[in-house]
Amino acid sequence: MGHLPEREVCHMRRHIDFDKIGITDDVMFCTVLSNSEDCREFLQRILGIEIEEIVVVGTQVSMKSNFHAKGVRLDVYAKDKKGNAYDIEMQTTKMRELPLRSRYYHSEMDSYQIAEGEKYGNLKHSIVIFVCNFDLFAKNRSVYTFESICREDTEIHLQDKRKTIFININGSREDVPEELAHLLDYLKTKTPTDGFTERLEQRVLKIRRDTEWRDDYMTLEMKMDEKYEQGREQGLKEGITKGIEQGIEQGIEQGIEQGIEQGIERGIEQGIELGIGQGLRVQIQKKLNKGKSISQIADECEESEDTIRKIISEKGISE
Repeated sequence: MGHLPEREVCHMRRHIDFDKIGITDDVMFCTVLSNSEDCREFLQRILGIEIEEIVVVGTQVSMKSNFHAKGVRLDVYAKDKKGNAYDIEMQTTKMRELPLRSRYYHSEMDSYQIAEGEKYGNLKHSIVIFVCNFDLFAKNRSVYTFESICREDTEIHLQDKRKTIFININGSREDVPEELAHLLDYLKTKTPTDGFTERLEQRVLKIRRDTEWRDDYMTLEMKMDEKYEQGREQGLKEGITKGIEQGIEQGIEQGIEQGIEQGIERGIEQGIELGIGQGLRVQIQKKLNKGKSISQIADECEESEDTIRKIISEKGISE
């Protein structure tokens, strides 16, 4: 029985019901298809072609084309005798960016096919397959196959040797070949209905009973839990920091807006006050020119005599 890479048995364990782990469990799926013959038959049924020989390069294979690139982990990475590369992904979580992930998987697989300085003609076929327990495109199809073609003339194929396939195990079996239908039914119900799916189920049962595999599985689950918790904590910290930054920015913006509003209001008030004061001085000057007394001016302007005297004194109005 093959072991999962770089695992160590952990003494602190949480309960896992291994009897309920089936073929669509990511770790189980990778372990079952690590068998080259089973992987070859699996691919043949999905692709509808004969494949002479398959070598499973590895499961949970990490790829990173350069130091700055985002790393990817391929569930089951295999190659045939001609050098064509296959990536089979078990996907049980619906994610809208799966098409973009497929694009990145293709690019990483290509970077591992040819070395620097080699001709592009040396690139082999690159096939990425997502086995999903949901319908990403909501058309009730069991198989969605994508290749590059010309939109203006669909008879023209780009021939870039890339193919992406999305399998929906819950889709309609109409126009689905019988052998593939048996495989999809098994993935959906966990009940084998032909020789190949019976073989896969027997492998599942055997793997479940393997104590070392169980230890590896437990360790992997705990590491995933730790990474999840670390990611959650990091996300929380970044969220708080971002929230504070946005709060400060919004506070500054609101403060500026409020300051402008208050400034306008205050300016209007001061303008009115200045306007009234200027008008009063003009009236006082006119009345003085007519020879009126301070008492008369105060009475007509409805101001105190002291106020009239103060304005005359401060503004240099000549009596």
